[in-house]
Amino acid sequence: MKKIGLILLFTVVYLSSLHTKSYLSVNESNRVCEESSSEFVDILFAGDVMGHMPQVRVAYNKERNEYDFRPCFQYLKPYIESADLAVANLEVSLAGEPYSGYPNFSSPDALFDGLVWAGFDVVLLANNHVADKGRRGITKTIQTIEKQAQYAGVYADAAARDSLYPLIINIKGVQIALLNCTYGTNFNPVYLPQMVNLIDTVQIKQDVLKAQKQHADLLIMNIHWGDEYKVNANDYQAKLARFFARIGIDLVVGSHPHVVQNFEYINTNDSTKMPVYYSLGNFVSNQRKRNTNGGIMAKVTVNVNTRSIVTCGYLPFYVHKGEIEEKFQYYLLPTVDYLSKKLKITLPAKEDSLLMLFDTDTKKRLHNLPIVR
Repeated sequence: MKKIGLILLFTVVYLSSLHTKSYLSVNESNRVCEESSSEFVDILFAGDVMGHMPQVRVAYNKERNEYDFRPCFQYLKPYIESADLAVANLEVSLAGEPYSGYPNFSSPDALFDGLVWAGFDVVLLANNHVADKGRRGITKTIQTIEKQAQYAGVYADAAARDSLYPLIINIKGVQIALLNCTYGTNFNPVYLPQMVNLIDTVQIKQDVLKAQKQHADLLIMNIHWGDEYKVNANDYQAKLARFFARIGIDLVVGSHPHVVQNFEYINTNDSTKMPVYYSLGNFVSNQRKRNTNGGIMAKVTVNVNTRSIVTCGYLPFYVHKGEIEEKFQYYLLPTVDYLSKKLKITLPAKEDSLLMLFDTDTKKRLHNLPIVR
């Protein structure tokens, strides 16, 4: 009996070890592939970049007579820089002085400079605040951005849209098409020849066909939609997402509600599943109510060989409005790093509890999506 018992014990241990080795070998293999043969492309998306006047005032450095938003992004910079492609929704115009906040935004160019410094490659412009400062605001915003980064969603004229849209970026041989549109512009008129991409299903179909004819491997819809401050997508968003799945979109990333919304996979015509991040929430803003005082960065990994998305995840962060090392600023703190003490920062008790509440709320809402670093 002892002999039989030992045999059973060793059998269980052996089978368990096989299971463990199999799991570890997959992860180790992925890491080796990623590091040595570049078989993966990591794409990172950030939500609404806002420019409320309290943010603008805090960013002003009297001694140097200039604005500096870089401290806001310093704790997320390593994550952003490590991505092969980083994309953010710029929900302000860069129309110059006088600077203004809600409801008609005009932010210092330094806000955009801070995004570039942090590692963003592309900014999305099709949103409800892009025409806040009229024709001049759109013109200056485009001129400022194109010096340092690429953009999508708003164009000087039809010829520019035709030549630049969809924005297709080649990374490690993968052709990534970025599409961008908005539900509206807050009734601010957009005067011809300038163009802002709106949610027009007929036009979107044409844009998808154009991207496919240009041999895009991955089609990503970045869309400004939904109800503000609602933590779940509405029926229209769900219906539109299913339309995207039918016409060949591979990934949907949403913005506008200023809160993190739910995530889901939708079946497509070719039996794959299309990931939908309904809303990433705010990236940086002065909004302090529950669920608005933080956001997520979405991260997707694409296999270079299959040209398909293999993993989806997210990184939650909290916007701390306060002092760190005697410097008052709006600091974007990855909650996983703060809670694990990696940041070596101690927030005041109230801020600490708000960060933990945001982290808990977000994890519950995104229960079907892993946190990634």
